[in-house]
Amino acid sequence: MSYAQELIWLLDRATPGLTAYNVPRALHLRGVLDLKALRAALSDVVARHEVLRTTYHAGDAGPSQRVQPAAPVSVAITDISKVPEAERAAAIDRAVLEEAKTPFDLATDLLLRVRLIHITREEHVIVLMSHHIASDGWSKGILYRELSEAYAARRAGNAPVWAPLPVQISDVAQWQRDAMADAEHDAHLTFWRERLAAPPVLDLPTDFARPAAPGYDGVRTVMVLDADLVTRLRTLGMEHSATLYMVLLAAYQSVLHRYSAQDDIITGSPIAGRSRPELEGLIGYFANVLAMRTDFGGNPSFGELLERISERAMDAYEHEDVPFEKLSLDLREAQAMDGSAPLFRCVLTMEDTIEATLALGDVQATPIAVDYGQAKFDLTLLFAEVPEGLRLTLWSRSDLFAPGYGERFLGHVRAVLEAGLRDAAQRVNAIELRSAAEVALVEAAQGARVDEGAAMTLVSGFERQAARVPNLLAVVGPRASATAAGSVAGTLPLTYAELNARSNQLGQHLRALGVGAGAPVGLLMDRTADAFVGLMGILKSGGAYMPLAVEAPAPRIAQQLKESGATVVVCTSALATKVPDGVTVVALDRESDSGVLGALATANLTAVATPDDIAYVLYTSGSTGVPKGVAVTHANAVHYARAVSRVLADVEASTPGDGFAALDGWRFGMVSTLAADLGNTSVLPALLSGGTLHTLSRDVTTDPSRFAEYVSVHQFDALKITPNHLAALTAGRTGAELAAVLPKRWVVFGGEALRPAVARALLGAAKCRVLNHYGPTETTVGVLTNEATAASLDASAALGAQTVPLGRPMSNTRTMVLDPWGHEQPVGVPGELVI
Repeated sequence: MSYAQELIWLLDRATPGLTAYNVPRALHLRGVLDLKALRAALSDVVARHEVLRTTYHAGDAGPSQRVQPAAPVSVAITDISKVPEAERAAAIDRAVLEEAKTPFDLATDLLLRVRLIHITREEHVIVLMSHHIASDGWSKGILYRELSEAYAARRAGNAPVWAPLPVQISDVAQWQRDAMADAEHDAHLTFWRERLAAPPVLDLPTDFARPAAPGYDGVRTVMVLDADLVTRLRTLGMEHSATLYMVLLAAYQSVLHRYSAQDDIITGSPIAGRSRPELEGLIGYFANVLAMRTDFGGNPSFGELLERISERAMDAYEHEDVPFEKLSLDLREAQAMDGSAPLFRCVLTMEDTIEATLALGDVQATPIAVDYGQAKFDLTLLFAEVPEGLRLTLWSRSDLFAPGYGERFLGHVRAVLEAGLRDAAQRVNAIELRSAAEVALVEAAQGARVDEGAAMTLVSGFERQAARVPNLLAVVGPRASATAAGSVAGTLPLTYAELNARSNQLGQHLRALGVGAGAPVGLLMDRTADAFVGLMGILKSGGAYMPLAVEAPAPRIAQQLKESGATVVVCTSALATKVPDGVTVVALDRESDSGVLGALATANLTAVATPDDIAYVLYTSGSTGVPKGVAVTHANAVHYARAVSRVLADVEASTPGDGFAALDGWRFGMVSTLAADLGNTSVLPALLSGGTLHTLSRDVTTDPSRFAEYVSVHQFDALKITPNHLAALTAGRTGAELAAVLPKRWVVFGGEALRPAVARALLGAAKCRVLNHYGPTETTVGVLTNEATAASLDASAALGAQTVPLGRPMSNTRTMVLDPWGHEQPVGVPGELVI
């Protein structure tokens, strides 16, 4: 077999019943048809082209093709003459689609299957079904021409007279295999190895989770660019040494780049692959595919992108003789690529518009478009010049993309093309992809823009509360040195005045150690009240606190300190042993006991940090790769605190203000580590509103009975927690028992998907409201909120949702869009904002 035949054969064996590689061609015939002459003509064509009577088999020496003896071709008949005239069009469609979706058995079947739909004596539809392993777009013209010639000869009582074919498909396969040992082909292969070294996998956002086995059902979307626009695109291309194809490739890959946020994009582009004259009259599959790799690094302008693509495309054409299938196998062996990840998932190709006319005597043959809903790739963009201009057809896999995806995608391709025409110097990343309707959707989803207050730092916000309510409790939690950590007796209550005074002392000490605005300072402390002295003290110094997981091994802590550049760590004496040499340690319990901190002034420090300086650095979990430090500014943190406070306080969207006043005196529960931002939904609103933050030790948050005891004494107004954590703490409780361990106003969920059953159980206790909250660390804690109510859960269930929706952006949340799995995408990608 040729390399292309072998790949298709392997795909067919791996997917029983596969029809994605069926090639259906249908024509409406009007006139008196000579069925006997048609059968004979079909037999003549099949006898002439061995590929149409070849079967494919596995053997000890590898897969091979066998040419079967020539035999008469049968024509299956579907008679719809008795179908009412008004229903015939639907009957024809059904018959054509049924034929198109009937798989071939490559081990036994002839690869030209013919069905004649009989309508009347002078009206038929003929379906010529072949398989891609034996036919490409070029082959259609040969089939129609030779079938016309043979039909004419047979009607005259003669056999067609043709010059013998110089080669057959088996000869071509042998040439291809032999050529791979040729020095010239080795040079071509070397070019592609270098061009495609370390290929990226396109991580295109999808509407549905990518299945383990790909589906082939597809949806077709069509858009026509008018002739004037196409003329201008040609001119634009010529100005940058690019063809119309290259201009379309630039726009297509630009959209893929913007959707995926990847700078390295590879798409496939089929070519005819008939560079030898012997192949011009041969039916078969000779098309090759070139991998077009484009670098978007440096944020090029559209004009610069065209020049990059032109240069790379010309290089690719010079090395087009390497079979793509052979190249893929070679790359997998050379680079140990994962076989499940294809070299490309998206394709751009010129649509099959080769002039091909079937002439069956006096019978008029009119082509019928056959859309049988099959897509071989995630996205396939076809283009064809038509009288109206340029027709763009996008095929998208329906197991990955929801209805409407194709319209948005093609709209964004057009937006890039029009932007390039307006100003080729415009940067690709600055092109507005969204239509006016999409812009309006985003703005409507974000709600009214309101004045939430002037920019400020976390320090100034806290100090405002310390001055307003100095004697109210700010933080309640275990003592850093308590032996009975987490018990009620072992708690350390700190008023706003006390927390402010102690953090001022620590801030002054850290400044003396050289900590300045935005400088990262490690915070290696467990969930204790003293930890918030450390946190606020670092902020008071002007530095940015960087929480370190107390359970992390010392090498990991050392790595984070090295990466961030932190030279000081605030901790306890017990945890100081985890701090590497060369890093200054400030052990709060030891420094307090020795009087070093106690001797310092308690007055507020002169501010050195601004809202645009970093407030904290938080390392991600690494669930999507290597953990990375996320730097969050004071403005980010305050903005989040204001937005979530407005949600918790039920402040109307149009009401000015930050919502802090409505949370005055609230009690917030924190049950998570400082080394994650889950608890900041409690920490920030509490300390900026004059509320009280209860930080619970791990002993309490892992013991349902101790948790229940704590909550019975300290009734929270709001609790932020993961669904599974709360389920474990409330296991077996229902009704009044469940209500007893719930907060008075809100349970806020985050960190993982919320199942409807969990939300319904909490609502059934009739104690508090349920808020689903979502946001990656990179977006400052959370950006989407959705209150789960009985009505909203019923509505989601009616749509088949398995989890509670994430909701809409909070008031004034900076513009962002999430894909259905919660990954942030560049603004302008398609997808609903209500996930």
